[in-house]
Order: sequence, then structure tokens, then C-alpha cells
Amino acid sequence: MNTNNVIKYVILTGLWAILLVPFIVINQMFFPFITGKNFFFRIIVEVIFALWVYLAFADTKFRPKFSWVALAVGLFVAVMAVADFFAVNPFKAFWSNYERMDGWITLIHLLMYLLVFGSMMKTEKVWLWFFRSSLAMSVIMIALSTKEWLSTGAERVSVTLGNPIYVAVYFLFNFFFALILLYKDVIVKKAGSLKPFLEILKDWKSYVYFILAFLCVFGIWRTATRGVILGLIGGLIVSALIIAIFERKNAIMKKTAIGGLIIIAILIAGFLVFKNTTFVKNNVMLNRLSAISWSNVTSQGQARQYVWPMAIKGFQEKPLLGWGQDGFNYVFNKYYDSRMYGQEQWFDRAHNTPLDVLVAGGAVGLLSYLGIFVAALWLIWKRREKLGITDAALLVGVLAGYFFQNLFVFDNLTSYIFFFVVLAYLHSSDTENGIEVSGKYGKAISEDLTYYVIAPILLVILGISLWYFNAKPLMANLTLIDSLRTQSGGLSANLESLKKALSYNSLGNSEIREQAISVATKIIGMKVDAKIKQDFVDLAYTEVQKQVALAPNDARYQLFTGAFLDNLGQYQAALPYLKKAVELSPKKQTMIFELVKCFSYLGDKEQALKYAKEAYESEPQFVDARNNYIAAAVINGNDQLVKELMGTTTTISDERIVRAYLLNASDYLQKNDKYSAVKEVEKAAKLSPGFASQAKDIINGIWNGTVK
Repeated sequence: MNTNNVIKYVILTGLWAILLVPFIVINQMFFPFITGKNFFFRIIVEVIFALWVYLAFADTKFRPKFSWVALAVGLFVAVMAVADFFAVNPFKAFWSNYERMDGWITLIHLLMYLLVFGSMMKTEKVWLWFFRSSLAMSVIMIALSTKEWLSTGAERVSVTLGNPIYVAVYFLFNFFFALILLYKDVIVKKAGSLKPFLEILKDWKSYVYFILAFLCVFGIWRTATRGVILGLIGGLIVSALIIAIFERKNAIMKKTAIGGLIIIAILIAGFLVFKNTTFVKNNVMLNRLSAISWSNVTSQGQARQYVWPMAIKGFQEKPLLGWGQDGFNYVFNKYYDSRMYGQEQWFDRAHNTPLDVLVAGGAVGLLSYLGIFVAALWLIWKRREKLGITDAALLVGVLAGYFFQNLFVFDNLTSYIFFFVVLAYLHSSDTENGIEVSGKYGKAISEDLTYYVIAPILLVILGISLWYFNAKPLMANLTLIDSLRTQSGGLSANLESLKKALSYNSLGNSEIREQAISVATKIIGMKVDAKIKQDFVDLAYTEVQKQVALAPNDARYQLFTGAFLDNLGQYQAALPYLKKAVELSPKKQTMIFELVKCFSYLGDKEQALKYAKEAYESEPQFVDARNNYIAAAVINGNDQLVKELMGTTTTISDERIVRAYLLNASDYLQKNDKYSAVKEVEKAAKLSPGFASQAKDIINGIWNGTVK
């Protein structure tokens, strides 16, 4: 076997190995369900891309060919590169972080993946084997999902993907792969027989694919993911409609499609009739479907009605090229809806892929993204005779199902991978016997030039990419985890590990800095050597300052810095950061609370009351906002306001209110007015019975002089 053949099979092995990505979980890593998968994918793609480039120089038949799908993807990646260059945070737009592992670096890897896939998978036979391999892996995922369900009783399984939504999308693609294989491996081959339906029933492969398709539906059901269920139904309806309208050669498929549409209509009608019954309410999936309501905000999933308008406002502010990838958090903070007080406080996605793209890349970005689907659908229509109406319909169906579910979620690596598998399949089918980019036949490169010039250059580039794009952030990740473990060398060893993790200067810096703040805050309250405390504080403060300098308009890091300084008692130093945080996110109550606390300790009672009132009036139903306002009223000595806010409530267990009375007591003690100080402590004890025992000790301390 010559060198080119060896390289060819190594590349194909790498493409097949990517089917392992959904199963990779490395518990020794920060965000174990995310980071391991992404590093594995990127390393494989970089290696096989370098090998493919070498092969393309060595053998003209492996050179890239033109297709509208590849052009559309390339255009989208190029547009996002420009959007990310002008992003509000270019570093994060390019690199993303450990939690998401997205950014432009993921897009360029996906484009590389598409080009290699589309160039190496040259025959339908090879593609069908890939689909069979994917289905075989899905059986393992089904087994893992079933095991989790039976052993834990989980209502929504997440297995190795860490999120039920990701699992559901995985099964969505494999469901359609099973239908494509059923059509290609069985139905097409039996179409010419006298009794095709009987022949299909006699073929054992029919039952295998039917069972696999059913198992994929079962897998989706066990995730109780509404968007994917609706996407599956929508995709099937689209496929069935196309077959019912356009299929002329295969009567079985036409009749099956019509029957399928009737069955789907009956099921939908039956669900609507019985959706309020006990049976539906007692089934997790059916109950979740019946609970879909734009006006019912009882969970994070339903918070989309607040988040989506924020995305639109963000687009209106930057309509052309958007905020850059991973820039939605800026939009979320700036246009935060105060009614979201009971939801996640740090949304970094709109939970709607087109809206996410609109925010990240503006109108140009969204048009280029939609252009991928337009190119794919155009290619399917153009190749419908060669593909066959049913095959074309199923491809349209999987794209429709995927796009529909993306209206409720954001993409992840697994959904990206399978979406690009479909795109590569279309690209490959469009470039069969096509024209190479370099010319009709291409020019041969001499063997010496390939061996002694091209290969060394590729090796150097590959080595650099593996180091900077993978090794450095990977080692930083592992070192971060090490810094959070109990170590034999004590806290000094933890500190050195944190410093080492930061020394890699990787995409994980922001999260490492957040962990440094968290660890330092905990150590402040521990009984440990004062120097160790100071060393952790110095490191955390130095690093958070760097993060603020890198992203000065990110409210998250302004708040973290201010809160960290608050915990150190450095209220005057904390004030500018907290003011900036509230300026960047004026409606987010949790940020205002920290600012009120800071003003309270600085003795600026009027400002504390002003901001506490703003937070409360933005959403009076928010109990924490009311209690924060009561605390500010206490500090200001406004007993009438306290009574109004408490209404019929006689007791409140809230640390902020107790702290407010204690601050008043402290002020009285500074004036040597013990009697008034005791009165304030007694008020706190009366309002918060859980504080009564501690209050008694404080009062005794006031009278005997030990509390000053």
C-alpha cells in the first residue's frame, strides 16, 4: 500500500472517530461534558485536515471542489470573522470559554471538517456505511440512556452529553439516518419487484432500521425535550408532504407518506382533545408539551419570552455585524427585564439559534447563516432526480427538524457535528465528477516538492495549532481542576496551581480568574495563616483587574470585582466597580443589591435608599427586592416606610434586615448611646426570631462593654 492510500485511510479513520465525540466525558476536567469533547474534536480535525491538504497536493482527485453548500458555509465563517474582529469582546468572540467552547475557533474547525468530509467521502456506499456506523453508536447511547432512566428514575436523561436537549438532537439526526438507510438499503432495491411491499417485509434489514428508528424516538422521548419532539414531528410532516406531492416512481412511498400524514394528524388532534386529562398530566413528556404557553413563565424554558425581546433590542443597537460571538451576555445585562428575577441571572445565549446569530453577527451574519440552509435546499432540489424524491424529502425533513428545534435552543458541538455531516453529504453529492478549484484536472505536484517542502510546512503549522489551540488550554484546564482539590502541600500548593493555570494564558483565563475570586473569598473566612490569605487575595485582585481591563463593559466582572472588595471590607474601593455594574445593567436587581450594601456600609444612607427603591419598584413582586428596600429604610430610620413595606407580615428572616439594625446599633455605640443600640438589636430580634439567641449575646456584650 502506497503512502497516499495510508494517509487516505488514516483520514477516514479520523472521520469515523468523530462519532465517539458524544460519548467523551472527562471528569478530571473543568466542565467535563464540554471541554473533553471539544478538544478531542479539534485535535482530530486539525490532524486530518493537515493530512488532507498534503493528499490534495499529492493527488489531484482529492482536491477541493466547488459546491454552493461549501461556499455558503465559507461565507458564513468569513462574515463571523469580521463580526468577531469588531466584537465588543474580540478575545472571547474568537476563543469563547470552557463552558461553551464555541467562538470563531469552532466555526473554522467545522469548515475544515466539512471540506475534509466532503472531499474524502466520494461514493454513496461509503456514506451509507458512515450512517450505519452512526446508528450503531446510537444503540450504545440508547443503552446508556435507558440505564440512567432505570437506575436513577430521571425524568429527563442527559447521559454523556450533560444536557437532555443535546441528547435529543443526537437522536433526531440518527432517526432520519435510519429512514434514509431504510429507503436506500431496502425500499429502492425492492421497488422493481412484482410485490414490492411483501419483499420489503421479507427483508431483515427493514426490521433493523424500523427498530433503530423507534429506539431513536424512544431516546428523544426520554429526554422530554419539547423543541426536538416538535422538530421531529415537523420534519416528518415536511418529508411526507414532499413525498406525497412529488413522488411519481414509487407508489409505496407515496401511499406511506399519505398514511403517515393522516396518522400524525390523528395523533395531534387526539393530544389536543385529551391534553387536560390525568393520563397526559402524569406523563412527563406529554405534560411538558401540554404546558407550552407564551404567557406561562414558570421555568427557565418559558423565560424565552423575556430573553427574545432582549435579543431584538441588541440587534437594533448593532444591526449590521452585531456584538460578536459570545456577546449575548452584554445584551442580556444591558436590556435585562426585571421580571426575570426568579430566573438564571447570567444568560449568555438567547436560546434561539437564529436570534443568537442575529446578535452575534447582525443582519449580515443571519443572512449568511440562513444562506447555508438555502444552499442546502437548492442543492437538494437540483439533485432531486439523482437523489430520488424520497431521499431528497428525508434530507429536507432532517434539515427542517433541526432548524425548527434550533428556534428554542442554541447549537452545541454534537448538533454542529451532525448538521455538518448532512452538509458534507450534500457537498459530496454535488461535487461528484465536479471541477477542482485549482482547474478542471489540476496540476500534479512533484513528489520531491510534496515530501520536502509541503509536508514539513504542514507539520510545523499542525504543531503550532495543536499547541496553541489545544495543548495550552487543555493543560490550563487540568491545572485549574488540580488547584481546586485538597492537596498534600496545603493551600500553598493550591495557590501555585492557580498561578500555573493562569500562566498558560489560555481561553480559560476568565473562568480561572472567577475561581480565584471564589477560592480567595472562602479562604478569607478560614482560620489559616495570614500570609496565605493575603497571597490568595492579591492573586485574585490582580487577576480580576486584568479581566476588567480586558472586558471593561462586561457587567459580570465589574460586579465580581466590587463584591470581592465588599467581602474584604474595602467598600470605598468597591464602589466604582459596583456603580459601573449597575450602569451596564440598570435593571438587574441582584447588582443593585450589592451596590445598596456598599452604600450602607459607607454610611451613604440616602443613596442606599434611592437604589433600593429603584430595585423594588422595578418589580414589587420580588421578595428579595422588598426586603432589600426594608433594610435600606431601616438604615434611614424610616419606620413608617418599614411598616408599609411589611404590610401584615410580622416576621422576616433576612440577613440584610438584621444587618441594617446592627449597623444602626453600631452607629449609636460610636456615640456611646448604649440604650439606643440595644433597642436596635431588640428590633432585629423581634423581626427575625432566628436571630434572638445571638441578639441576646450581643445585648449582653453591649451592656458589659465587650461589644463596641
